[in-house]
Amino acid sequence: MKKISSSISRFFCKPVPFQTLGAFRIAIGVFAFVQLLILLPDWMWLYGPQGLIPWEISDALATRHTPGLSLVASMLATIGLTSNQTIYVVTAIYFLSLIGLILGYKSQLMGGIAWISHLLLNSTGHFTAYGVETFAHIGLFYCMVLPVGVSFSCDNRLKPATVAPYLVTLSVRIIQLHLCIMYFASGLEKAMGTQWWNGNAIWIAMQQDQFHRVNIDWMASVPLVPKILCLGTLLLETVYPLGILWSKTRKFWLVGILMMHLGIALFLGLQLFGGLMFLFNLSIFGEYCFPGVFSKWKKAANEQSSGTRGLPLGYA
Repeated sequence: MKKISSSISRFFCKPVPFQTLGAFRIAIGVFAFVQLLILLPDWMWLYGPQGLIPWEISDALATRHTPGLSLVASMLATIGLTSNQTIYVVTAIYFLSLIGLILGYKSQLMGGIAWISHLLLNSTGHFTAYGVETFAHIGLFYCMVLPVGVSFSCDNRLKPATVAPYLVTLSVRIIQLHLCIMYFASGLEKAMGTQWWNGNAIWIAMQQDQFHRVNIDWMASVPLVPKILCLGTLLLETVYPLGILWSKTRKFWLVGILMMHLGIALFLGLQLFGGLMFLFNLSIFGEYCFPGVFSKWKKAANEQSSGTRGLPLGYA
């Protein structure tokens, strides 16, 4: 029990490199910016008042009581803006906030504006949204509430300030534990069915038209392959909290989960989802699993352990 208690204490109290939060902010900001550019040609079809799903229908069928573009449009109509112009305004604000977030200029404010803009867009286009929107929204929320501007940011360059090491540690641990809970819940839910135990889940997914990127007909004669892939996914996700936090397995687990999401991106055509989860894990667990890979990060960690109450952000 003393050993367990000591490990928990080290996990929550040991200073971590504050560059981790800076890397996380940039990863989320760059992903959201790239996603915006990819979707921009079909933007009005996804979120427009007369798009694939008109606002009247999406608002009537919405189950979440969250504000959408129609509410903003009704407010801006008082100053003469049309519904289409409202979308242009919200999109421009979202675009600029993501640039500010990536550069780290007023990081938390930019994160908050990006989070609200993302909420408005996806409350309206919730029928076309899937898991990638959820995790992008989570990432933007953390950029809004956590001190992600402590490193690699204009905030740090323009006006160095101080930050308590325990706040950086707590912020990183919150995101890490969130990922642990998420993967465990996902793996547990998969394990409740039979398709992930007999290999059918991989087979069915890769045979669907929207996911059919690679010919896997040969797997019908080698059923052991999809079964191994399914069992490997169950293992990686269900045991993720233990595997990623235990010092003896964390490196292998991070590599395994990164390879899993790379496979999702390549073989299922879910490049955005696979890329986001790849960046999520790499940015927040990279230094934790591979300490010393970035010498600058290691130096920052040693400086934090000097016992001072706060650190100049200019060290970043």
